[in-house]
Amino acid sequence: MRRSRGLLAALGALALLLAGLLAARAAPPPARPTVVLISMDGVRWDYPERDHLRAFAAVARDGARAARLIPPFPSLTFASHSTLATGCLPGRHGIIANSFLDPETGRRFSDSDDAGWLLAPPLWALAEEAGLGAAVSGWPVSKGPWRGVQASFYRPFEEGASDAQTAAWILGLLRRPEGQRPHLVMAWTHGADGPGHAEGPDGPAVHAAMRRTDALLAQLRAGIRALGPAVPVDLILVSDHGMAAVSRVIDVVKVIPKRGFYPYIATSGPVCNVYVKTEAQRRQVAAGLSRLPGDVRIYTRSTLPSRWDYAESGREGDFILVAPPGAFFSSFNRKGEKSLPRGMHGWPPSELPQMDGIFYAEGPGIPSGKLLGSVSATDVAPTVCSLLGIAPPPRAEGTSLFPPNR
Repeated sequence: MRRSRGLLAALGALALLLAGLLAARAAPPPARPTVVLISMDGVRWDYPERDHLRAFAAVARDGARAARLIPPFPSLTFASHSTLATGCLPGRHGIIANSFLDPETGRRFSDSDDAGWLLAPPLWALAEEAGLGAAVSGWPVSKGPWRGVQASFYRPFEEGASDAQTAAWILGLLRRPEGQRPHLVMAWTHGADGPGHAEGPDGPAVHAAMRRTDALLAQLRAGIRALGPAVPVDLILVSDHGMAAVSRVIDVVKVIPKRGFYPYIATSGPVCNVYVKTEAQRRQVAAGLSRLPGDVRIYTRSTLPSRWDYAESGREGDFILVAPPGAFFSSFNRKGEKSLPRGMHGWPPSELPQMDGIFYAEGPGIPSGKLLGSVSATDVAPTVCSLLGIAPPPRAEGTSLFPPNR
């Protein structure tokens, strides 16, 4: 009798075990996370708290926030966005300013969106190669294939397009069924860059732009939460740079003897890259630059500060000029213009804290209520890859802020 009872108990336990195994096999695998990386152009590190913005505060409470995001040098839109997308500093990814010359090919870069300019793999190419699918909207230097690979979904930058339209495009992608939904979404938004240039960082239009940006964030968060746990989303908010007040223009063209194409002068706010063709031109340019105001810093490739890690690509030019805070370079005569910019960016962030941007993140892969210190823009791409479960960018100089074994 005891043996019968023991046998029945053993059979019952076996049946339960088999049922559990069958249920586990039948259960669908957990949904793969989607990372949404939003760039908010020109949002300085202190703007969200300065204006007491509720949606930003909610992300900081429910997720993580960095005290500051340190952009690369130069802290310019195209250089910084390329660092955010590759994990590399400009000397390595090759977008060394908003305007420059590639001496090897003779091609001129000027606010170009052609992804072929990048010398390091961007996030969307890594996601596509991993079979995850990627979507990109308006991100600088993201148009077309990068070495044969391009995003499955692409929305070009268009003047006049609203951030609300961008948010609707993102949420539409997230509502797609698994298998048709990209697992990396990257989008540029206006942030406060335009008003910051026009009025300076303390202008009333900057405060109004930040209220609109906060409303955009609230719209995105509500749309993501409506998707439910079946569509896990890690939302990351960054900016490419901050903003500082300017009141002075330095005209480089007046002091450089320009004949024909060379010397080539490329100005990007407070940064100017000058390219020469011959040794005679080099001497002439050096003599001309000596007539610039004494507070302008003039570097050659050999005298660049090593901490900038700026000269690897060979695109930096023969002379690299940095204007003092409060001033920027003009490559043409601005006397006929009605108004000058009152805000600018591009200076070395280690020397001018107003260049620092934002980093906020929330989602199932993000620790709740975590306050980070200062983080580097080079950390963003490795962090995205870590959340996606893929290898970090092969040339990245940063590390993941949320490693899997945290």
